[in-house]
Amino acid sequence: MSNVTSLTINKLAIAVSLSLAVVMLSGCDSKEETTVTTPIIRPALTQIVMSKADTSLSFNGVIRSAERADLSFQVNGRVSHIFVNEGDKVHKGQLLAKLDPKDAQTAFTTAQLELNNTKKDYLRGKSIYESSQAIAKSDLDELMTRYNLAQNRLENAKNQLAYTQLIAPFDGIIGRKLIDNHVRIQANTPVLTLHNLDDLEVVVNIPDTVMLTGLKCEKANAEITTIPGHLLPLSLRTYSTQADPITQTFSIVLGLDDSKGLNILPGMPVRVTPSVDECPEDYRDNKNNPLTVPLTAVVPDNQNKQFVWIVNTNNIVEKRYIKVGTINKNCITVPSGLKAGERVVIAGVSKLKTGMEIRPYTDNTQDGA
Repeated sequence: MSNVTSLTINKLAIAVSLSLAVVMLSGCDSKEETTVTTPIIRPALTQIVMSKADTSLSFNGVIRSAERADLSFQVNGRVSHIFVNEGDKVHKGQLLAKLDPKDAQTAFTTAQLELNNTKKDYLRGKSIYESSQAIAKSDLDELMTRYNLAQNRLENAKNQLAYTQLIAPFDGIIGRKLIDNHVRIQANTPVLTLHNLDDLEVVVNIPDTVMLTGLKCEKANAEITTIPGHLLPLSLRTYSTQADPITQTFSIVLGLDDSKGLNILPGMPVRVTPSVDECPEDYRDNKNNPLTVPLTAVVPDNQNKQFVWIVNTNNIVEKRYIKVGTINKNCITVPSGLKAGERVVIAGVSKLKTGMEIRPYTDNTQDGA
């Protein structure tokens, strides 16, 4: 019995010794282990700097009326009748729709009766005061105040009755009918849209990279998407100087100088390009053989300067400040700061830092690499 016990104790001792040895060896290994951090090599779309003399600025736009309005009633009520349909031509002053005038008419009639009564009371009191002064001056003043208030109430009731009618503010065509008959609506709810087709314009939204170089041309051409080959002359009217908070683009409005007999309507999509022959001479000269880079390659800093990320032979990026010129489609000319054949990063530029190594790749449709 004692031999068995002794054997068991020896086995336990050996097992414990082996466990401790494993733990100690593991501890030694963990102390000697070192962590090696491999630098992240970020893939980046790049392009060779080249010249493209045959490119030009081009953006999508949409036709709209220069004079347009969403028409609505100024009072609450139930629509009793709409006299026009979409596509109808209307004239200034024409009745387009009306609300049920019952309540407004009752209020107007009541105001008329009140005015007649207060007027009679005032004239009678005035006559008595002037002939015998049988009433006090304060009583006469009160009668006059009541008469004036009645006049104001009648004028207000007259306006409320007039507000039950929707009148065309200018000549035009009904673009959309937004409400049906017998619908109860709140004041200022759009009922109809009205467009003046005699004065059309094109709206284009452009990115901030285009605004960096300024608007070089005030003349342009519009090509209706569904009617290719027909160029319509445009001229610059207005442009915004503050970016849209959502799209971060700037709105440019160009007037349509000649529709050339086409049935052009608001909402039609167009493609807008500058009329190069009528642009300033420096713009035309820059089109001869400029160096260009994609707009996405140019980065503005907080000092109103622009730079690009150059990729050297070791695939290391470095910041290079450049001078920007005019816009050609989705590219921008670079008068100085770059050399033909250099490689620039054209996507993901916000993720780069000086000295960072990248893994360049190219879009074959852009530079053929």
